[in-house]
Formats: sequence, C-alpha cells, structure tokens
Amino acid sequence: MEILKIVTVLIVMVIMFKKKIQVGHVLFTCALLFAVLYRVPPLPLARIFLDALTSASTLTIIFALYLITLMERIMRHAGSQARLVAGLQATLGSPRLSMAVLPAIIGFLPSPGGARFSAPMVEEASKNLEISNEEKASINYYYRHVWEFFLPLYPATLLAIETIGIPLYQYMLFMFPLSILVILLGIILYRNFPKQANKQQKKLTNANTKGILEGLAPVLATMLLALVLQLNIVISLLIVDVAMFILYRISPTKIPPMLKKAFEPRLLYMIFSAIFLRFVLEGSGGTEQLLSTFQSLGLNITQIAIIFPFMIGFLTGVSIAHVAIALPVIVSLSDPAGVLNTAVLAIISGYIGQMLSPVHLCLLMSVEHFKADFFRTYRKLLLPEALLFAIVLVCVTLL
Repeated sequence: MEILKIVTVLIVMVIMFKKKIQVGHVLFTCALLFAVLYRVPPLPLARIFLDALTSASTLTIIFALYLITLMERIMRHAGSQARLVAGLQATLGSPRLSMAVLPAIIGFLPSPGGARFSAPMVEEASKNLEISNEEKASINYYYRHVWEFFLPLYPATLLAIETIGIPLYQYMLFMFPLSILVILLGIILYRNFPKQANKQQKKLTNANTKGILEGLAPVLATMLLALVLQLNIVISLLIVDVAMFILYRISPTKIPPMLKKAFEPRLLYMIFSAIFLRFVLEGSGGTEQLLSTFQSLGLNITQIAIIFPFMIGFLTGVSIAHVAIALPVIVSLSDPAGVLNTAVLAIISGYIGQMLSPVHLCLLMSVEHFKADFFRTYRKLLLPEALLFAIVLVCVTLL
C-alpha cells in the first residue's frame, strides 16, 4: 500500500514536470497529495505548514539562498564573473581542459540556467577541435554539476546537512573527495587532460591571474569562513556580501535595487515546497510507514538507500527533490553510528538518478544548444555515473 502511494505521487510529479509546471508547484502539490494519501486532517496539516515555515532549518536555507543570489548579482554587476571567465579562457593551455573548467567554474554559483550560460563558452573552447556535438553537450552538462556534493551554495546541500544533523564543516570535509572523484573520472573518460601552454598563452596567464582570483574570491572566502572559522553559513555569506559591496565600491543608491532583485520568490518558493514536502512526510507518519513497508519487502538499508533516492532523482531531475523526499527516510532507517555513510550512499544514488534523468533541464539545454542527438549524448553519461556508483558503493561497504 505504501509503495502504491509513492508511485501515485511520482506519477503525478512526472506528469506535472512533462507539462512544464514550475518545480515549486510540483513539490507543493506532491506535499498536499501525500497529506491526502496519509489522511492528515486540515488542522494538523496547517500546523505542519507553520512548522515548516518557521523552523530554524528552513530559515537558514532561505536566508542562505537569498544571500547566494545576491552574491551572484554583485559579481555580475561588478564584472568579476566576466573577468573570471575571460581570465580562464586566456590562461588554460588546453582547449579540452578549458571545456571542462569553464562549466565547472560556472557551477560554483548554482544559478538556474547555468548550463545554458556555460554552453557558449564550451563551444568557443572547442572551436578548433574535432569533437562531436554530443561530446560537447555531455562535457558541458557533466562538469556543470561536479560541486553539488559538498558546496554549501547549493540548496540541496544545505537541506542535506539539516536532515542528517551534522556540522557544516564536517559534511563538507566528508563530501569533498566525491567532487574530486567525479572530476578525475571526467578527465579520464572525456580526455580533458592539461596540455602545455604556448608562449602567448603564458603571457596571457600572468595578465589574467588577477581576474581569476577576483572571481573565485567570494566563493573561497565563504568556504573559508564556514570551514576554518566554522561560522554559520548565513553569517559567512552575509560577511562576504557586505565585503563585496564595500570592496567593489557599489553606490549606496544601487544597493536597494540589487537587494530587491536578489529576492526571487519563485526560487524561494521551490525550496520551501521541498522542505514542506519533507515535513509532511515526517509529520504524517509517512516515514514510519515507509520503513515498515521496506522491511516487509525484505530490503536492507543499503538497498533502500540505493533504490529510493535514485528513483526520485531519475523521475524529477531535481537535486532538491531526492534530498527532500528520500533522505529523511534513509536517515530515519539508519543506525546512528553509520548514518553518515548511508546518507552519502543515498545522496550519490539520488545524484546519479538526477544526472541520468531525461527531464533534467541542464541536460536538455545542453543538447538543445549544441544541436546534439539526445540518446548519443545520454550514452556518454552512463559510464562515468556507473563508475561513480561502483566506487562509492565499495567505499561505503568497506568503511
């Protein structure tokens, strides 16, 4: 019965995504549908909504997301993002390396449509290479998402930290090697090896070092404050944003419009809807009933941590969805002593499902920009994702 409820919600979710209904509406509708299926009366549902709206974890994520959006707008206004890209394009000695680094750099700031922003850069870098449109599309898509595991600028990362209940610095240090692993797999499989730069490129490297450092500084400063000083992510972002206003000498008259434009109701609504969905599952007793169902099927915690998040990620193509829906269930099932390892397996399974999802917007935008064949592009993603899963599964099993 519980599996039928999940399948019903997932079917509704897929139908809504196919009709291109915005993600916030999809997640909020699924939360209400779960409430109906689990027979949550109106008054308790209203209390769940209020708890989700006012909880410390929700406020942390919402404020952090706002400050991240503000950071990106400050960088664009000051031109530091453009100087970063220009500096990298001039500095890197290998076109194939440029094709990987440019979308990865754009991925430091997880803005919607980032794959579309990095696609023209990848196209420019590949201009003199004999490379298929499918490989261009897959490289742009793959490297765009290499930081999702640990970077606290991603809403799904913040939600995962709150769900698991560990300090930010501990989570980041634990998850960072996964990003390195993904990058290494990409370098090997996509052959994005560094090459010796020529003399002209070396001269350009010296000239553009300042632009590269300037563009990376806000992200690195935020990570430094969160990791070394162990400040709250909201405080870290606030300090960096204020410092950027001062260092870039932004006119006081321009600050209020920037603060206003950084408030993106649609994006914040999407994040809250994901959180509300998680609260409904927990408040309705859905996680306990799912536990009983999985146990009755004879599945162990490792199998559940693989299947459930992958299914959510594959069907939605949205990282916040598999973290909000599947991770609370996995955490509730886990032995407290091994909860972090199990959570990592669940996050990786959801990530792989999301990366292989045919409805992932970044994949669709990459294929569209390069006029690539969808299925040929898709096939190029299967091996790196399969290797990632195999390596993580072995590591989690051995630890």
